[in-house]
Amino acid sequence: MTPPARNLDPPLEPRQLGATPLDKAETGPTDARIDELEQKIDDIERELQKNATDESGFFGISWGLLANVVSPLLGLISLLFALVAISRVKKQREEVLNLKGRYQNLMTRLGGVEVQMEQDRIINRSKAIAVSAPTLTSTPTPTPPTQPSWTVAQPAVETTPAPEPISKSTLISALNIGDRQPLRAAAIAELNITSESENALAMGKAIATELEEVAGGGSYWLIATEGQDWLFPTDRTLKGFAAAQPSKGLFHYEQQTIAQPKLIEPALLERIGSRWSIKVMGRIAMP
Repeated sequence: MTPPARNLDPPLEPRQLGATPLDKAETGPTDARIDELEQKIDDIERELQKNATDESGFFGISWGLLANVVSPLLGLISLLFALVAISRVKKQREEVLNLKGRYQNLMTRLGGVEVQMEQDRIINRSKAIAVSAPTLTSTPTPTPPTQPSWTVAQPAVETTPAPEPISKSTLISALNIGDRQPLRAAAIAELNITSESENALAMGKAIATELEEVAGGGSYWLIATEGQDWLFPTDRTLKGFAAAQPSKGLFHYEQQTIAQPKLIEPALLERIGSRWSIKVMGRIAMP
């Protein structure tokens, strides 16, 4: 057997390897391996495409398994959303209750302010009446004219006679027909029963009822006529006797065939210090 001839040509340099083609004997096994690798790659790609398009699963995981895993997760997420919603509803309800409480507190304070404003208005009106009363009743003092050094005939001064006071019977008639203007003009002051007398009457004590002067809003008028001081009920107080006849030690009540209460005789007063006491009780006719 003849031994193979030895290649005596010099070895190729690396840069010449790419330019020199290999013969069939040397490239055959390499091409087979490359074809085998390409075949395997094609098989893997076909398997991946099959798994991706297979309706029985998702990336190799069956739909049943996916359903068993995803369903509890969805239920847990829904429960979390429900808990968050309930928490928000509770918080909103607490805010509504808080706002309602603040609104009630505000309305209570507003009512108190209105009452205080009304009381202040009544007090201011009473003070204004008390301040203006002396101004209206006082008359300016006339300044005497300067006397000349010589005698001048002065004309006779005509004096206007003072108006006669309204009689007691006229005032009674005016009150009974609802004309309170004459009584207001003749009244010296407005009176109310003192708190001491009210307490004594409430406990059933037999005392002479005392009254005190008030700046405004009194239930009775103090009128001086015919040389004496009389207690007249206001028109509002007289109408109130139709509903109740309180035993205040001021008037006796007599039943008559009339439509509404009428004053028969005012009560006679006497002054005791700064107060007024009932000397003789008056009389009221009741329907």
